[in-house]
Amino acid sequence: MRTEVQPILDKAKNLGLSAYMLDASDIDVENRVRLKCAYGCKAYGKRLSCPPHIISIDEFRKMLSEYSSAILLIEEHDTSCEKDIFKAWSGLRKGSFHKMLELEHMAFRHGFVYAQLLRPGSCNECDICGENCNKPDIRRFPPEAVGINLSKIMEKNSIDMEYCNFDRVKCIGILLLE
Repeated sequence: MRTEVQPILDKAKNLGLSAYMLDASDIDVENRVRLKCAYGCKAYGKRLSCPPHIISIDEFRKMLSEYSSAILLIEEHDTSCEKDIFKAWSGLRKGSFHKMLELEHMAFRHGFVYAQLLRPGSCNECDICGENCNKPDIRRFPPEAVGINLSKIMEKNSIDMEYCNFDRVKCIGILLLE
């Protein structure tokens, strides 16, 4: 039996994450978002948690329609002292992912049996993906990979999203709940 979502929100806060409740129907899914994966990401096709190795945007739209709510999860990091922001991003998103995954597991234990996390950034649990995923139990795809327009979600929730501010980096995930 499903319980209230408040303990999950409280745990998010304790983990240092900002958490915002969303109606799943308010999550904008657009085909154009995935263009940034195919034409802009140097890791395109190299990670099994990213396109073209994951479900299609249309398949995700169908699945998303079966969810009623979600939690937008954000961990903001001060990166003003980082010399290599891309190297820092790799470690930061991994740490944020593990906190968010803890919330997915908690949600499941609290009765949200279809809880599913969309992770911040591409998976970087292993240095290189093999032919098959070495850690399928924690394999999750990022929101952008299935067409979620994070900019619109952030705007709807009055949250600043600065793409070119390398002094502050936000790791963003979405926890789907049902």
